Amino acid sequence: MERDRFLARVSAALADARLGVNRAHPPAVIDEVAEAVYRRPLDDLPVAFAEAATREGACVRRVAGPSDLATLVAEVVRAHGIATAVVSADPETRGLAGELEALGVQILPWDGPQPAAAADLGVTGAVCAIAATGSIVVGADRAGGRTASLLPPVHLALVSERALVATTAGLWRDMGRFFPRGVPSQAVVITGPSRTGDIELILTRGVHGPEHLWIGLVGGREAG
Repeated sequence: MERDRFLARVSAALADARLGVNRAHPPAVIDEVAEAVYRRPLDDLPVAFAEAATREGACVRRVAGPSDLATLVAEVVRAHGIATAVVSADPETRGLAGELEALGVQILPWDGPQPAAAADLGVTGAVCAIAATGSIVVGADRAGGRTASLLPPVHLALVSERALVATTAGLWRDMGRFFPRGVPSQAVVITGPSRTGDIELILTRGVHGPEHLWIGLVGGREAG
């Protein structure tokens, strides 16, 4: 009997967690604190995401089909003189190694941090994208490692429009959808190229990660 009561309490708590409810600490309404209001509308998620990511320094392209993808890859290679690349195991990257090799890019075997550190370009997929902030979310488990999005100076990420959420809350509240096998050892939210500031507030790009971020938003028309 006690075991049944215990399991019932656990089940109720899990149900509340899925709904974002904490009965012990219910959300308080404070009149003096206004609700968060985003400056740009989020009703069109692909457009909102492209605008936010561009504002943060990323180059965003809408990819409607194979020809758009080939155009994007060629643009990245041409813009940065890419000679070597590592490609993650994310499902979105299937076929990308062949596209790169056709452009004369050498694909390095991604079996540790050394190839990624030596590569000009890291190509990955993304678990989801957040329209309000222009962020992408990468997971180490589906990628097959942690370094393809971190060590090369240029990062190309592909994310499906179907994986867009409006705000960061959409990620936290739907973790089971985006991480069906559980949260991996590393899940990273990336917003624009790597940036850091010193004590004099001088912003420098590329110190702790890629200096350039390209995002292919797969499933829609070209954004230009």
